[in-house]
Amino acid sequence: MMYPFSSYEAYIERYKMFWSEEGDGRPPILSETEFRKKFQLLKESYRTYWEMLRGGQESEAAHYYLNVINPLENELAIADGADNFLLDDENQ
Repeated sequence: MMYPFSSYEAYIERYKMFWSEEGDGRPPILSETEFRKKFQLLKESYRTYWEMLRGGQESEAAHYYLNVINPLENELAIADGADNFLLDDENQ
């Protein structure tokens, strides 16, 4: 069954695929509450990232992506969340 990208069920499915092998760096499975908070944080982080890019701060944006967005995406088992938040950001 396909769930919306932002659902907890979709996260669990992605986690099982993304982190299929145990090993170093594998984050623990988030509770549903933790997932929702981190997903919202990721959405807000993308907004900040795009504001930096629009403001001509390419170097700062790259650093922000590497140190804020990428670790959140790893925790949420998301390969690239940009497409999922682009429309939200553009409509604001």
